Amino acid sequence: MRDAIGQVFALQVILAFVILVNGYMAYSVNYTRAFRVKNQIIDIIEQYEGPYNDEALEKINAYIRQTTYNVQNEQMLEYQNDNRNASCPGYNGWCYVEHEVSIDDADGERRGKYYTVVTFVNIDIPVINNIIGLGNFLQVVGETRTIYE
Repeated sequence: MRDAIGQVFALQVILAFVILVNGYMAYSVNYTRAFRVKNQIIDIIEQYEGPYNDEALEKINAYIRQTTYNVQNEQMLEYQNDNRNASCPGYNGWCYVEHEVSIDDADGERRGKYYTVVTFVNIDIPVINNIIGLGNFLQVVGETRTIYE
């Protein structure tokens, strides 16, 4: 009987290891995808000097549609509730916060803006998300360079 219990324990250890490795791989793939999407959004915002241009938003949306990047609206709504200045255009997996900058130099005062872009890692494990509340752990944050007027 003792050998049977030992084998069940060994099987449980093996299954726990497999679940941990698979969970890490799933997180790694989704984090990489969110990181790539964030970098592309930052490039487009810098190219069009802000996310207000319809052409820029269409280019961002087209890029997101061509990737397999999907995020649940709850993550974006939670981020928007925590950050009142955040804007999530189209609720398609990314948000941004606009920051005003003013610099005094030899030429006078220069005003500009930079944007903080946030994408989200899509890991939907209902039991773990409800118990642990992963929150900021599932966000990828980046900033654009300052865009002067």
